[in-house]
Amino acid sequence: MAGLESLCMNCMTDTGGRSVCPNCGFAADGSQQPNALPFRTWLQQRYVVGMAKRSNGEGFVYIGYDTVLNIPVELHEFFPQSLCERAVDGRNARVMGGSELAFDENLASFLNHSREVARIRELSAIVQIYDIFEENHTAYTVSEWEESITLRYFVERSGGHLSWNEARPLFMPVLSALSSMHSAGVSHLGISPETLRIMKDGKMKLGGFCIPAVRTADTDLQPDIVAGCAAIEQYVMGYQPQECTDVYGFAASLFFALTGTLPQDALKRRTDSRLLIPTTLVRSIPPHVITALANALQVSPDRRTATFERLRAELSAAPTVTMTLETPVEPIRASGGNAGARQYPVDQLPKKDRRRGVPPFVWVLVSCVACLIVFTVIGVLWLSSSGTQGSSAAGAEVSSAVSAVSSAAPSSAAASSQAENQIPIPNLVGQNYESLSSKADEAEYQILAAAQRQFSDTVAEGCIISQTPAWEEGKTMTKGTAIVVVISQGPSVRELPQIENLSLAEASTAVTEEGFVASKIEEYSDTIPMGYAIGYQNAKAGDKMPYGSPVVLIISKGPEPSGGTQTYTAAGDAGSQAAASAEPAADTDTVTP
Repeated sequence: MAGLESLCMNCMTDTGGRSVCPNCGFAADGSQQPNALPFRTWLQQRYVVGMAKRSNGEGFVYIGYDTVLNIPVELHEFFPQSLCERAVDGRNARVMGGSELAFDENLASFLNHSREVARIRELSAIVQIYDIFEENHTAYTVSEWEESITLRYFVERSGGHLSWNEARPLFMPVLSALSSMHSAGVSHLGISPETLRIMKDGKMKLGGFCIPAVRTADTDLQPDIVAGCAAIEQYVMGYQPQECTDVYGFAASLFFALTGTLPQDALKRRTDSRLLIPTTLVRSIPPHVITALANALQVSPDRRTATFERLRAELSAAPTVTMTLETPVEPIRASGGNAGARQYPVDQLPKKDRRRGVPPFVWVLVSCVACLIVFTVIGVLWLSSSGTQGSSAAGAEVSSAVSAVSSAAPSSAAASSQAENQIPIPNLVGQNYESLSSKADEAEYQILAAAQRQFSDTVAEGCIISQTPAWEEGKTMTKGTAIVVVISQGPSVRELPQIENLSLAEASTAVTEEGFVASKIEEYSDTIPMGYAIGYQNAKAGDKMPYGSPVVLIISKGPEPSGGTQTYTAAGDAGSQAAASAEPAADTDTVTP
């Protein structure tokens, strides 16, 4: 390093005295964020402050430079702008009048939380804190700085979504770290595609730690809550953080990685908790992964997956034979026609991944069978060499060995336990989706709707066209499995309904229920009462048109007046009124049923 005066304040590389950084393009005379520390501020006579990269209700995050280790660092400054402001000297935090108590309480929380995170620095999937200090009437932490991109940008750059085989090596190490982190009593509460970052080595780390007060609504600090990743309890005043709160944020981020979209905001999901999976991706996501996500994204904390260990078990569970057969592997196509990642069958994966997908009891059973074969061969050889005299004893020993191996094999117990947890795959095709959803609490499985409905000439609108896993006689699945269903939108070509002599409201309802977009014009009629439908413009009842086609309803204005004016008697009116004009209205208005 030629000298600190040549440091780029945006990337902390040597500019060689140039006015524009050759590494990142930042100008030497560039400006700092408002209320942030000035460039080249010294902290602890060791750290040089650079550009403020982001800020939230807790404070600022800067890129800095450690002059002892000669490396870039990440500096967190506790500076809640709802409680304090920058002093005249541009360095110190000055607490606003009346906010002293709230500032002190949150400052203590910042220091305690930072110390707790620093104690788990051995977790490689967590951004590490290695220094904590107080200065300028506030507090700071120092973390490692690594060049990275957000998970959101990584997914967008990867074609809009990842396959499970691509997402698994990214997410599972973070999941293990989160399990250890919660065992140590530390919560994050802000897991999202922004706080999960992809490093240069291709691994993912979790950063963006903040005090709990920033991750919940209705506190003295401005909340930093990511819609779609925040659990419902984070919107409730005074809630106590739980492990299942972070489970929700982690699962929402995994859902985003696999589908390219986040779940709806938890506040909206209170009335409609369905998870919508793009139809094109339904068969590319393993059923056991869909089930695990459905459990981890339950709106109610009481029904949600409670721990990361439980989530890891559900994500690691190999699909049953039925699942494998009924969920064919398909290439995932990126939006815009570009080829995305392909998911490969288990037998084409590396050996270590193949073994991971097989349940442990299968390996035990195979080992027992191998032992049984060895013992049998030994017994036969021993019998042939010792003659007939020992045949009885040998037979007894071989029989005993077989019995011992059989009793040692866990197949019967495991099979019994597995059988108790298995249910027949229900046949949902043709059934009404809304009716099934209303009985969801009574079922031993979950139902998730694909995001897009499909036209069908054979399946009624609102009923189920197909399901994953598919139904087949005698096939079973594990209790609690999520079944993804595709719902019918009805036929793509519809018949115009009969509307003559229907009121405007009745006619527009009949038309929109068939999937058409209705508008109206008015005409005089000697036979149809005023306000009632005469028919269609340029069409007639029974004509077939594509779903969503616009249709114009002709609504009666009553008899055409003779002369310039005519007196009308309105129904229910005691008086009468004159018609303003005999000319028919030709404007077309949109009808709202």
